[in-house]
Amino acid sequence: MNWELYEVWTVDEDGHEDLVDTTKDLKEARKLAHDSMVELDEVVECIIYKEDGEGEMTKVETVRRK
Repeated sequence: MNWELYEVWTVDEDGHEDLVDTTKDLKEARKLAHDSMVELDEVVECIIYKEDGEGEMTKVETVRRK
């Protein structure tokens, strides 16, 4: 069975990364990233990674504060 999992990570001004959440849906991952940028002032960007069924992580996109 082939499946994908998306992880959303915040990055603060000091470069510290924190896992926000995981989801099976890229659209939901983008919403989580956007909401984190709005709610947390210290977050400068969010990174969305995709994990395939074999445990490989690939960066999908980076959302930066405007």
